[in-house]
Amino acid sequence: MAIDFDNQPDLVANYERGPRWFIPGYDAIHTMAAALLRNRIGQTGRILVLGAGGGFEITAMARHGAWHFTGVDPSEQMLALARRILARDGVPASRFELISGYIPDAPRGAFDAATCFLTMHFVKDDGAKAQAFQHIHACLRPGAPFLFVDGCADMASPNFARQLADYAEFARLQGAPEDIITMALEMNRSSLNFVTAERNLALMSDAGFSDITLFTAGTLFRGWIARA
Repeated sequence: MAIDFDNQPDLVANYERGPRWFIPGYDAIHTMAAALLRNRIGQTGRILVLGAGGGFEITAMARHGAWHFTGVDPSEQMLALARRILARDGVPASRFELISGYIPDAPRGAFDAATCFLTMHFVKDDGAKAQAFQHIHACLRPGAPFLFVDGCADMASPNFARQLADYAEFARLQGAPEDIITMALEMNRSSLNFVTAERNLALMSDAGFSDITLFTAGTLFRGWIARA
């Protein structure tokens, strides 16, 4: 079952704080992403942002370069949140375009880079994940960097319960309310489609990405940079 952000206003309302409660180094991941992009494409270019609802990736990276962003997200409520946050943080409307849709709806073209943060775990590994990675690859110019961050786990493994316990305890120490932790645990168990780090690496490689390098890791989460 997918998560319907458009019919869960409490989830949208808490989304700006939620990732920081649950994901180790959340803000540092975005700073690192900007650093990696600056070293590879400079401070100008067109960046495709998959899962742009909330606007966090765009507003964080916009501080560190003059890039233009094309963001894609299926949730109108999350796109509305993105517009509010981008306006609040002073990102000019001329620097971004937000599109309502899924990863396969992203415009094909010679993007200079792409990011996909905390989005692929909403996609089932029934051929849809593979198709999504293939589409992202097709949106990039040859050699362009792709930054991918996602939850990684074998959900059928007995170790998954321990991973979730660590995930919850980290959020607890970060100050997350117990009702939010309970909701997040239920989402992780029933609504997300985690695959192992090894499976994600294989999916990226099969889609044509190369030079795949880990740049962040913490509890359930891993992040890689790859080359199209």
